[in-house]
Order: sequence, then structure tokens, then C-alpha cells
Amino acid sequence: MSSLKNLYLKLKEESDINFQRIDITHSEINNCEWLNHIFISPSIRYGHLEYFKSNNDKIEVVHCVFFPSYFKAMPIFGFDVISLGGKITGLFCDFTPSPYTNLTLQSSIKNANCTLSHLKRDLPGWTEFFSPEFIAIAPNNEYEKAEHSCLDLFDLYIKYSQIMDLNSSYLLGEDVKKHIDGQNKYSLGQRKNSKTQKALASYIGENAAKEFVDNVLFPIFNK
Repeated sequence: MSSLKNLYLKLKEESDINFQRIDITHSEINNCEWLNHIFISPSIRYGHLEYFKSNNDKIEVVHCVFFPSYFKAMPIFGFDVISLGGKITGLFCDFTPSPYTNLTLQSSIKNANCTLSHLKRDLPGWTEFFSPEFIAIAPNNEYEKAEHSCLDLFDLYIKYSQIMDLNSSYLLGEDVKKHIDGQNKYSLGQRKNSKTQKALASYIGENAAKEFVDNVLFPIFNK
């Protein structure tokens, strides 16, 4: 089993324990392995976990993003790992303010970022919406260490969401609108990464790839 398939299974197992799961089914796409699940809870309005492996082993991806309820003051959690030609080339993780954040979460990712900073990779301009603690690295031979750090951050995010499930404090009025705007800004920012759609289009076609990006990966919601 590949490292990324094993990572996907770890994320799925942890999510299954803590959230309600909805599976997304796809027609077969040239023998590629493509798995998608949606997770929800009182504090998580939309969590998406994806595993994709091309039939020629050229591309393998794990994508995980959790959007909080508009009524809960939580950041967005994102975690992506990309393998090209059997080599893991990128690992990305963040608690992205939307605009809400949490000092405990940000402190934890800041510490993780510091331990991995020597692996940092250059970023394109469209990534400006991420937090200053955004982990963006080429893990090289330290992948297991980096994966472990990000799984710990995911576990922390789950624990925080469970606390928020029990928290009777809710955002109201203009604060909810700010949260919707913040999450939409995140989705619009992620859509600027044209590589995602182009890579998928080579396997399922341009129209289906655009529909998937717009409706499953990074949906936009109106106020």
C-alpha cells in the first residue's frame, strides 16, 4: 500500500469516528482510483476527503478540507499531499482564518511549521489568503515526520470542533455574513490554482473537472 493511500485511510478512520459520512460515487474513469467522502457535524458544515490515483501512477493525491459552520467561530482546516511519478513533491497544511481563528490552533501549527521550515518550498501568488503559519513543504526524506505533524493538527482540529459542538455561543447577524465571505474567499482563492483542474481534466474531461472543482472541492455559497 502506498504512503498516500495509508494517509487517506488514517484520515477517513478518524473522520468516521467523529463525523457523519456521505460517500460520493463516480463512474469509472479509465481504471483510476478516485474516492470522495463528505463529513458533517454540528460544527462542521462541509468536510471533504479525497483520494485520487491515476491509472499510470503519474499522479496520486490526498485532499482534505473542513469548513466550519457559519455559526461557529472556527478557522478552515486544509491538508493536501501530492505525489508525482511515485515521489511525494508537496505537503500543505493550514488553519486558515475565515476570518475567525483560535490561538491554540494557530500556536500548534506555528510550532509544527518551525520544525519543518527547512523544507519550505516557493509558493505562487494565489496563496496569499492562507495564514502566516501555512505549512508548504517539499518533504523529501522527512515525509513521515511531516505527515505525523499534520495528522496531529487534524486531531487537534477535531477535538476543537467537538468543544464547539457543545459550546452554546453562536455567531449572529453580520458576523455570520463575515464568515460566509471568508469561506467564499478561501474557495475562490483555491480555484485560482489552475493545476488542480488541468490535472483532473486529463482524466475526466474539462467540463467534468470544472464541475467537480466548483461543486465538490471548493463550493461557493451565497448569503
